[in-house]
Amino acid sequence: MYGILLILVGAVNIYYATKFLTDPSFASNYVKKSPKAYIWRKMFGEEKSIKIIRRLFAPLGIILGTGFILFGGYLAYITFV
Repeated sequence: MYGILLILVGAVNIYYATKFLTDPSFASNYVKKSPKAYIWRKMFGEEKSIKIIRRLFAPLGIILGTGFILFGGYLAYITFV
């Protein structure tokens, strides 16, 4: 059960991280409207926050999403075999 959940979380994480990297308007809308990005916007400004998200957090999200999928696959394999 946890393996399938981790696979789904990893897939969603990879989807949004790649959307940040490929669609600049998605990233700017997120920084403008998200309450989570409020602190980043206040500390660094809007443009700098978008650059930080696209250069640091989006690739990190892809790496973590891949790790979630691999670990979830491992857990699912152990559970169902």
